[in-house]
Amino acid sequence: MAHPLTLLRAVLGLSQPEYARLVARAHDELGLGRMAARREKVSRWESGRIVPEHSAQLAIAHLHGVPAREVARLGWPFWMHLATGDGVPLDDARDDPRLYLPRGGPRLPASERPPGFALRGDRLAAQMHGLLARLADPRRAPGHEEAAQTAQAVERVDWIEARTEALEQQMLVSLLPSRLLLAAAHTEHRQVAHLLAAAGPGGAAARRLLRLSARTALLCSGFSCALGELAEAERHALTAVRAGATAGDRGIAATAMAQLARHHLLASNAADALGLLRAARTAAPELSVSTALELHNGEASAFAQLGRATEAARALDLAAEAFAAADRAATGTATESAAYRRFAAIGRAAVWSFLGRPARARPQLAALADSLTASGGSVPSPYSALWFLYIVNGHLELGELDVAADAVHRIRALTGELPPVLASDLRHLLAPHRHERLLREALDDLGTPMAP
Repeated sequence: MAHPLTLLRAVLGLSQPEYARLVARAHDELGLGRMAARREKVSRWESGRIVPEHSAQLAIAHLHGVPAREVARLGWPFWMHLATGDGVPLDDARDDPRLYLPRGGPRLPASERPPGFALRGDRLAAQMHGLLARLADPRRAPGHEEAAQTAQAVERVDWIEARTEALEQQMLVSLLPSRLLLAAAHTEHRQVAHLLAAAGPGGAAARRLLRLSARTALLCSGFSCALGELAEAERHALTAVRAGATAGDRGIAATAMAQLARHHLLASNAADALGLLRAARTAAPELSVSTALELHNGEASAFAQLGRATEAARALDLAAEAFAAADRAATGTATESAAYRRFAAIGRAAVWSFLGRPARARPQLAALADSLTASGGSVPSPYSALWFLYIVNGHLELGELDVAADAVHRIRALTGELPPVLASDLRHLLAPHRHERLLREALDDLGTPMAP
């Protein structure tokens, strides 16, 4: 695999001599002194034979927008993965938890349209293959020897776990805006990152923190998805998969793979989603009710996007069987049961919509809208706004413009203020029908789009 410095240089489209001159100029401009601009230096750095001096690393980091504190915190070559945008190479010789730290904080996009995914196709498949190999070799997980920890440090982790569990409950139902939930989840994720860096690469402390890093990354991924920020959701989900696999936790890794598949489905990347769902099944053959339901729903949507109606219908039946089995066993709370019903409804509605049979989706769309917005009913989900995109689109496809307009007003009342990306998607759906009074009023209810 190419050295990360080679990747960074390739992004700039520079030869080794040109890159050497650029680094030397940055070194001088930062007040770090003059340095020779020789191609041989860059070649040796990229081959791994020589580690650049710290001042040279600062100059390189400056060129690629990585803060100096991250250079000192992570060390060479690991800080460069903060700049490549492709995630951490899984075949690195070191199993260092610092590789799984989060990259930056939650960001609102500069425009209403998010950027594309970082990993697709063969590159995504290669990463999942590496993660499955990691899970298959428990010797690569952090050891179980006890690390020396102060009572204060243990208590801090205990409290982070308690707050993380509370946030996980908010993933199902919540009255709080998703942007606030994302900020809270990211705060916990960053705290875990700092503790993980201090704990080092081995021991029970690192294993516990890696699992907690995966859980908090899953929260960040889920809430980012609820805001329509699919690129951010993908990056957090990749962090969760890596951290879960490195900790040797098959359940968390499978859940993260399933969540990553959901993001690809929302972006209509059906082939990649199917690969991720297969990887999730390989990672953890024994699935929880929620993960089994998500895998069946995901497979149904992916097959439907690919026009494979028979396989999509079979996957929907399996999802219904998984939910019915859980219902009979009375596992979980009433809140969880209601959330699973919503997931099942949106899964069926999406499948029939993808297959070009919106009339089959009508019952699920109506039931979903009522369950989300009925006065005095159950608490809404953070995903309510995202699901209403399906509801509006489904009724537009059926020509039921009045129902579509009513759905816009209902979700606007439920959420108060729609996330910018989802509001933009709704405007896009409604724009061809703005000559209709009801839909023009619905567009007005969405407000003026935010300026880039």
